[in-house]
Amino acid sequence: MKERLTLRRGGMAALAVAVVAIGLAVRAERSEAVQGAAKVRGNVPGEWRYWGGDAWSTRYSSLDQINASNFGSLEVAWQWSASPLGADEYYRTTPLYANGRIFTVATTRRVAAAIDPESGETLWMWRLNEGIRWQKAPRQFAGRGLAYWQNGNDERVIVVTPGYHLASLDARTGIPDPAFGTNGVVDLMDGLDLPLVPLAVDDSLSLEISDVRPARKARPGETWDPVKKIGADGTIGIDPSYGQIANSSPAIVVNDVIIVGNSSIHGYYPVRVRNIPGYIRGFDARTGKQLWKFNLVPQPGEFGAETWENGSKIGTEGVGKNDAWATYSGDPDLGLVYIPVGMPLMDEYGGHRPGANLYGNSIVALDVKTGQRKWHFQMVHHDIWDYDTPMAPNLLDVTINGRPRKIIAQTTKQGWIYTFDRVTGEPIWPMPETPVLQSDVPGEKTWPTQPIPSRPEPYSHQGLEENDLIDYTPAIRDSALKLAKVCRMGPHFIPASLADGSGRGAYRCSWYAPGASGGVNIDGGAAVDPETGMMFVGGQSGLGTIQLQKDPCSEFRYSSPRDNCGKLGALPPPPGYTPQAVGSGRQAAVTQIGGVSILKPKELGGVTGYDMTTGDKKWWIPNGGVMRPVTSESPMFAGVTLPPVPAIGGQPQVINTRTLMIYGTGRSGGAGGGRGGRAGAAGAQPANTPQLYAIDKATGKQVASVRIPQVNTAVPMTFLHKGKQYIVFAYGAGGNTGLTALTLPAAPAGGSRNGSTGTR
Repeated sequence: MKERLTLRRGGMAALAVAVVAIGLAVRAERSEAVQGAAKVRGNVPGEWRYWGGDAWSTRYSSLDQINASNFGSLEVAWQWSASPLGADEYYRTTPLYANGRIFTVATTRRVAAAIDPESGETLWMWRLNEGIRWQKAPRQFAGRGLAYWQNGNDERVIVVTPGYHLASLDARTGIPDPAFGTNGVVDLMDGLDLPLVPLAVDDSLSLEISDVRPARKARPGETWDPVKKIGADGTIGIDPSYGQIANSSPAIVVNDVIIVGNSSIHGYYPVRVRNIPGYIRGFDARTGKQLWKFNLVPQPGEFGAETWENGSKIGTEGVGKNDAWATYSGDPDLGLVYIPVGMPLMDEYGGHRPGANLYGNSIVALDVKTGQRKWHFQMVHHDIWDYDTPMAPNLLDVTINGRPRKIIAQTTKQGWIYTFDRVTGEPIWPMPETPVLQSDVPGEKTWPTQPIPSRPEPYSHQGLEENDLIDYTPAIRDSALKLAKVCRMGPHFIPASLADGSGRGAYRCSWYAPGASGGVNIDGGAAVDPETGMMFVGGQSGLGTIQLQKDPCSEFRYSSPRDNCGKLGALPPPPGYTPQAVGSGRQAAVTQIGGVSILKPKELGGVTGYDMTTGDKKWWIPNGGVMRPVTSESPMFAGVTLPPVPAIGGQPQVINTRTLMIYGTGRSGGAGGGRGGRAGAAGAQPANTPQLYAIDKATGKQVASVRIPQVNTAVPMTFLHKGKQYIVFAYGAGGNTGLTALTLPAAPAGGSRNGSTGTR
């Protein structure tokens, strides 16, 4: 079945929708274990209705059919391939499970699909044809998932597209809800008080990461050239002179309100000093009506506008981004949604935007009905480290010092957990404003202090000081210190240095730890146990460097090293221009001696278990559970026994059930080690095969592992369907992406699986 829907504004055709429903007589069965069950944290026990498992983003399931005794015997139940639908950068989606169906998105066009949980059969698919808006979308990938909403017999899947539309689909058929927006779709570029114009393009390429090759406003009477694939195709969007806007994470539904944010271009090396800022909006889940809008760059007269010292009005130099691009959390009982906000324009230089720059790098609590700010906390003032808040915060009810507390814990790229009372925003443990290093880059006005959490202790290495350096012998220590002093040192929040050494300190680089990828980032993050108050953080730790350089064809004074000259949309080359040799501004210095890191090995990165009733670190394990020996052929290390280091890095991707913490090594972690179970092959498996791991939540001890066909590329999820517990995770990149489902082998005749349904 195919339906075609044309949206019009001002008499101009804008977009077309293609709906492909496979098997419209979708089975209406429900998982018998969850029928009639009351929702817990917005989720039905045994299901996975939110990206983070529930509205609190606990990534927790009460199921325990899969447990320590049988985890190693898991088998592949099915694999669902997204490849026939198109390619993707890598598959970063966590699917949902609700009322007997799996829901996911796939490919750069964010195709929505429903899948039979038992067989992996596709039940329906839906895709929006967005024309130029998709072609020039800043975030062309599948997104991280969907949202789900139910009211009685009405079930909806909520999709936010790469071209910035909001669609409400019937969860049974995939057909857009005719009562929602215009034939099931809301144009998210509308409602922002920015001018909408016909769009056109001068090439057939995508928008580049540096915001070159943009769309433009169409000329009067301009049409589409189907051969050259340039011109105007009838698409309507925000005037490109204001910048770009997009989406990279699913919406969240709290109390019948769909809360949607936006993402912007990446901030590594943009060329325009103005761009569209971040917004949070609430929409009625039944009708799609916009209920409210919250400006993440406060406009003149709004609270926080004074933190933009040169002005905050849209179109002002330095104003843009501050986008809450990650996933969100909510408390349905309190009627609050918690927004982790990114950073201003751009990543490593802020001379064009002096001030603290609210609400950048903040957590903001909003009333879901009105959009009014209840509280906020800024974790980084005037960010110049790319420390945008990259993850939905985790909510818990715990007892601290004999007092029941409703807390919210925000993991960050900085390597700290910032913990608050989620009703008031009061820090649970002190976070004193602490003096930090100041920039020596011309034009930069660093903020003098940053809030430093007193607990829990960090899960990633921070900065570089003398006592962080290897010192196995005096000669080793002297060599490490000599190398360390090549770049600017300090405890944390070390500002970038100019690559040519022309800053006041004459450094050509600064040490960068944690780097732009964290700490914690969206690929990893945390899970919490609402029964015990434990928190499990999957992060990484390392040491790099950072430097700035002038891009001669950018409006910015400095950026991460880049040369955009000659690219469509960049400034013309200056007089006497010669092409620049540029490398990565985040790996500018040597960090090893004789193949040995100058940084002392520490129990950081990997997975860390915290008791959030006290803020204490309870245990640590390396990603993949394996440490590798370190050797060196350098005479300097002769006779020195070097301590082992984690065998792999990357962002571990964690969830937890009633009895287990479960994780995969993640796309950059690669294969782990140890002895895996079957998952399609009997017996113990050799080291360095992709695996999922089962961990005792109280001790951090690995109790089981299982071989998987491919490395997982996103956070797994688990659910109960027809009495069987499944674990599902995404895999792959490019033209080979999909989902893998694991479950226990069939019980012998007359027998039963170990464990209970765990939905009590």
